[in-house]
Amino acid sequence: MKNKNNKLESIRKEIKKTQLILITATTVLLSLGGLFINIKSNDKAFNQDLQNTSDLITRIYSFTKDYDQDALRDYMDSVVQELPEVDVISIVDTDNKRIYHTHHELINTQYDGKTPDFTSHKLGFYTENDIGPSGPQRRTYSAIYDEGLYEGFIMTIRLQTSIKSVTLRTVSLFLTVTLIAVLIELFLSRVLFRKIKKEFYSFAEDFEGTKFLVDSMRANNHDFTNKLHVILGLIQIGEYDRAVSYIENISIIQKETVSKVMHSVDNPSFSALLIGKIARASECNVKFILKEDIVFNSDDIDLPSEALVTITGNLIDNALDAMNTAQMMSRSDRALTFGVYTKPGELFITVQDTGNGIPDDIKDKVFQNGFSTKGTGRGVGLYHTKQLIESLGGSIAFESQVGKGTCFMVSLKR
Repeated sequence: MKNKNNKLESIRKEIKKTQLILITATTVLLSLGGLFINIKSNDKAFNQDLQNTSDLITRIYSFTKDYDQDALRDYMDSVVQELPEVDVISIVDTDNKRIYHTHHELINTQYDGKTPDFTSHKLGFYTENDIGPSGPQRRTYSAIYDEGLYEGFIMTIRLQTSIKSVTLRTVSLFLTVTLIAVLIELFLSRVLFRKIKKEFYSFAEDFEGTKFLVDSMRANNHDFTNKLHVILGLIQIGEYDRAVSYIENISIIQKETVSKVMHSVDNPSFSALLIGKIARASECNVKFILKEDIVFNSDDIDLPSEALVTITGNLIDNALDAMNTAQMMSRSDRALTFGVYTKPGELFITVQDTGNGIPDDIKDKVFQNGFSTKGTGRGVGLYHTKQLIESLGGSIAFESQVGKGTCFMVSLKR
């Protein structure tokens, strides 16, 4: 059981790990792809914005070229303030003199940079990267014509520092969105995983219930075969009335026992276990007594069926073993009394036998790992049962009297 739990936990962790890797990798790859496309789109957008702005400024200049220098400077300054996508505007005449520059100290100075070649750019403008007085930049050159005559050019400039700033903001935005997306996906995957886990354990519990039902059917079949031998023996010796009475008696007992379990216990795995153990007790000639007021409601307590079956099965097997010794075989009062009770948040189980009881000198050793009075290789059932109960936040205790029997009591609150 412990090994099976470890395997299930290992599978669960592996699925969760793989799920985490897939979610993170997929989100990051999609984000990187989106970021690459966005940066490329921004690069094209920068060029297009510069060209559109340059065309606009060229048209504006055609109406303001006759302004005096101060009026031209003031007007162009107001234009630059309305164009946040442009950092610098420079207007250069045919003598390579700057007649306007965003940095006023450069007005009327000689332009000593690269002279644009419009012969290979028939549209009259083009964009390229260069270095100017303000540092690395992206420029759009636009030719100025007046009635077909070349009069100079306009440079519309976006500094690389501004471009990098926009790129960094884009990267930061994508990283933030990626992180939020990963967190949301992890949260949703956690919710989904819990649902899958619940369904998985529900399936496992149904499977365990089927297994225990098969085991109980086998035990009942064996018990039924024994009863048939009794009936056959009574008929062969001519005790027909006793045979009829025996059949009626076992039929009533069987029907009442199964009916009581099915009506009092709403957990399929648990009820199947009890029916199987009742059949085994019958094989051992031990009377299995269900307390009148037993009730198990799954809604009262959140407890895995696997744990419930393990705890109850071990305690019942321990009780049957206590009454299946050579010393006990001659006794006719061998009986196992079982009780289970639930209420919201609480579970209480009792398993009482009429065995020889536990002597005072070994009571402290009952739950020790490896301790047993049944020989070597035994003594792990009660130890692991106690470990399991305590791991669930419960407790186990017992009362015993030599010559009269023992009662184990399990209490759980969740």
